[in-house]
Amino acid sequence: MSQRFTFPLLVVLAGCHSFGPPRPETLARVRPMPIGGALPSRFEVEIASPSLSGIFDAVLAVDSRGLQLQLFPDIGGKVLDLQLRDLALVADLPGHRYAAQPPLDGAAPHLALVLAAVFAELAAPVVPTRVLGERTAADGRLEVALRPALGSGEVVATLGADGAVERYAFTLGWLDFALTAGGELRGSGFAGWLRFPAPAPAKAEGS
Repeated sequence: MSQRFTFPLLVVLAGCHSFGPPRPETLARVRPMPIGGALPSRFEVEIASPSLSGIFDAVLAVDSRGLQLQLFPDIGGKVLDLQLRDLALVADLPGHRYAAQPPLDGAAPHLALVLAAVFAELAAPVVPTRVLGERTAADGRLEVALRPALGSGEVVATLGADGAVERYAFTLGWLDFALTAGGELRGSGFAGWLRFPAPAPAKAEGS
């Protein structure tokens, strides 16, 4: 799957006080996180949280209006059906439903909100027009503030030497969480891992 989530141009640099204007050389080399370059439709998600824990098969569909994420255990029925449409979020879990309307900064904290932010960001193109500012972190690495794919909160991307995103740090309402290029997801009170299938080897010419 290579479809992309199209994000609204709603957010300015407010709140990113320590960022300066992005340099042309930064804009020229910024690239997506490798795992977000072409999201597969099926992969594995491991979650440890108060509302949902376990290892699940994930099915993801992305289109121009948003995305749908479904999680299935090895045995039993679907444990999560998350739908993000025009920035409105609805998620059905065993025993309850979570719903939030935009802007999502004021939404109640929930694992569904974290997953929506992460997958919307991975599905959104990382292009120069999304870069709001840049700064050098204490460890010397370059960080850029991005226009959030959900149109709410703040997203800070740490870039590698080649310009690819190595880490996303999210602030959304009362939630702070981060995703690494290795697929590790961390926040207060929860952890997770995204495990995507290895790409098929390229066929040799003439085969």
